[in-house]
Amino acid sequence: MEHLIHFIKDLKQTGAIAPSSKFLAKDLVEQLSEDISCEECPPLNILEIGPGTGPLTKQITKLLRPKDNLDIVELQEHFYNTIYQKYQCENVSVHHKDIINFSSDQKYDYIFSSLPYEAMGKELIKNIWRTKLELCKQKAYICYFKYVSFRKFKSNFEREIVQRYQRDKKIVFLNLPPAKVFTLEIHNPTLSASNLVENVA
Repeated sequence: MEHLIHFIKDLKQTGAIAPSSKFLAKDLVEQLSEDISCEECPPLNILEIGPGTGPLTKQITKLLRPKDNLDIVELQEHFYNTIYQKYQCENVSVHHKDIINFSSDQKYDYIFSSLPYEAMGKELIKNIWRTKLELCKQKAYICYFKYVSFRKFKSNFEREIVQRYQRDKKIVFLNLPPAKVFTLEIHNPTLSASNLVENVA
């Protein structure tokens, strides 16, 4: 009910009538789970964008080791307060910011997002993707989802990124609405971002 109230108040910031299901959240962290289970896995820097009420945050923090670092960026004040109270700790930092205005001294191994791209304008989508690429390490994963009830890509910029870097895609039917999970394996993100910004409308 809490998520529905905020959906009605601000579609562009909330984007869905219900929070992501635990099934969707578990599929989103599948690659992270595989990496962390390896004994040789070094400390990871992880970024989550737009956690909402935190179903994906819950799955990420279950996997988080003391040596890993998680930054969470949430624009909507009510959701920010909820996530801050529940998850802020020594290796988890919650930021009340627009991702486009977020800066960090570090780059990230994993970037997760639950942003409602379907409710955003094309230029905003492009700017968010450019920011995400700029925050990636030289090899990184971007994991996110899109609802199957919408056309595949609203932005040519997003479509080009997925075509270049898609490692895995699956449909999660046990979600309202059903969603497609995308896992992208990014290489040389800074070069990719500048090329895409110049060449893709």
